[in-house]
Amino acid sequence: MGLLEEIHAERTPNLDQVTKIYIETGPVAFSSAGIQKPELGVEGKFSLWFLAALALAEGKVSLDKFTDQKVQDPGLQKLLSKVDAHLVRERKFGALVQVHLADGQKIEKSREHPKGSPENPLSFEEIEDKFSSTAAPHLSEKRAQGLIEQVRGLDQIMDASALARSLSS
Repeated sequence: MGLLEEIHAERTPNLDQVTKIYIETGPVAFSSAGIQKPELGVEGKFSLWFLAALALAEGKVSLDKFTDQKVQDPGLQKLLSKVDAHLVRERKFGALVQVHLADGQKIEKSREHPKGSPENPLSFEEIEDKFSSTAAPHLSEKRAQGLIEQVRGLDQIMDASALARSLSS
């Protein structure tokens, strides 16, 4: 879960009260998601500004949300215009986010290592959620759940051929 998704989960700020979303991040995130004004769904994946607006507005960033319609959503575009993103090389792979509200409150979170990195690994439940949302367009829910259960018990099996067959079918 990203920092703005955490803020959404903890506080769910009234988006009409958000005056600014200030972000500092390192060179990798800044350059790989450097499209400031995405117009297409695929561009949304590479836009720190869109990702920030989406995370704060909806609380979850997932593949199904990178559509042209979602990127052009007027509410998200309004929020996107309030994102003030900065490259701070000293942050390396980390980030700082601040959500400024009309009443003067400031909600701040930072992280030295991004979620999913070796220093800050995802939990099995987070991996399961990510796999399920990514697999949904390609696998039935039953098949995806079956694969998850096989992986969950991976340390208990002596022969991984069943898992290999499940993955290849």
